[in-house]
Amino acid sequence: MTGYPTRAGEDGHALVGSIPSPTARPPGMDARSHRLDEHALVTVTGEVDNDTAPDLQRAILAVLDDSRSRACVVDLTRVDFLNSAGLAALVTAHNHAEGLRESLRIVVDSNSPVIRPIEVTGLDVVLRLYHTIDEALDAANRRPRH
Repeated sequence: MTGYPTRAGEDGHALVGSIPSPTARPPGMDARSHRLDEHALVTVTGEVDNDTAPDLQRAILAVLDDSRSRACVVDLTRVDFLNSAGLAALVTAHNHAEGLRESLRIVVDSNSPVIRPIEVTGLDVVLRLYHTIDEALDAANRRPRH
C-alpha cells in the first residue's frame, strides 16, 4: 500500500495519486456586475491569481468608470483563493475609486481564505471591508472595520 489516494481508471485498474487530466480546465474566476438601485455589485467567484487578477481589475474599473453608480460593492465571499496579484488588483481599484471620489466597498466573509492575505498585508486598514452585501450597501463612506 502506497498511502496515496487511489481511484479506479476507465479500465477498472487502480490509479495512484491525483494526476490532473491534460484536458482538465484550471479553476479560473468569474466576475459579473449587476445594478442594485444606485449601487453596482461585482460578484466574484473562483480563484483570483496571476492569470485572473487582470480580469478582476478590468471588471471593477469598468464599473467604477460608469458614473451612474453611487458606490461599487465587490463581493469576494465566493472566492476560494486570492494571491498577491489579486491584492494588487484590489489596491489599484481602490486607488482608482478614490481618484474618482467614489466608494469601493469589499465584502469578505471573516472565515474565508480571502481575509487572511488581506489582513497579513495590512490592507484591512486600507480597504473598506464589510461582512455582508447588505452591510456594504447600507454603509456610509467610512472605514467600518479595524
